[in-house]
Amino acid sequence: METINTTDTHEQRLFILQCLRKKEHSTHELRAKGIYYPPARIKELRDKGYVIDTFYRDETDSSGLVHRVGVYVLHENEVSQKS
Repeated sequence: METINTTDTHEQRLFILQCLRKKEHSTHELRAKGIYYPPARIKELRDKGYVIDTFYRDETDSSGLVHRVGVYVLHENEVSQKS
């Protein structure tokens, strides 16, 4: 699994974009890849003009607990960068 090992927010945003260009990712999946608080980075990307939708699904963690988590989908062809 591809992971990131920096707390630099710019690098984390780039990493999230790279992940979302491949497929949708949940908060849980992004945390497992090294993004401590994905919702903050997603908000920053949206503030920069990226079109990212959120929907919710249930995911089971390693201890067997089910959580309702956000799942992020990037709409690359609809990116409207703010100036």
